[in-house]
Amino acid sequence: MDIKNRHRFNLIDAFVILITLALIAGTVYFAWKENKEINMHLHEKNITYTLRLADVEEEFLPAFAVDGHVLDSSTLDYIGTIKKIRTEKSFRLTDSAVQSSTSSGYLVVQEILDGSYNVYLTVNAKTVLDSRGVAYIDNLRITVGTPMYVRCGNFTYEAYITSFSIN
Repeated sequence: MDIKNRHRFNLIDAFVILITLALIAGTVYFAWKENKEINMHLHEKNITYTLRLADVEEEFLPAFAVDGHVLDSSTLDYIGTIKKIRTEKSFRLTDSAVQSSTSSGYLVVQEILDGSYNVYLTVNAKTVLDSRGVAYIDNLRITVGTPMYVRCGNFTYEAYITSFSIN
């Protein structure tokens, strides 16, 4: 038998095997650590948060109803139930200003937009808190200023979280 034809185990083979084992071990370790950390520190609570939908046209206001469902428009996951609806006329700031009668400054003039409303939805949902106390609803992080793409009935719009409280 020719010794040269026999496959020999060399240093490169050992190095490839060690790298492969290290990658597998690292993947298993981090997956286990993440799952353990999530399971140990998650607490389910109730959350009430307010969504602001800016400049909604008047014809779409009937899409919002108390006890209606709010969905994430990209995944269609349930993210809460509407408990309160507040609307106010939309406005924009103009280029003009008037002198204030109560102070020495100026006030920028606002122009009310006809047929356009800012809609504030107070939404109630179940949330999960992580170890840092950050609230999540179906992997959506709930923080003030977070943009959300919501769907109410057949109406889809961009909204921003303006406030929240965890019960």
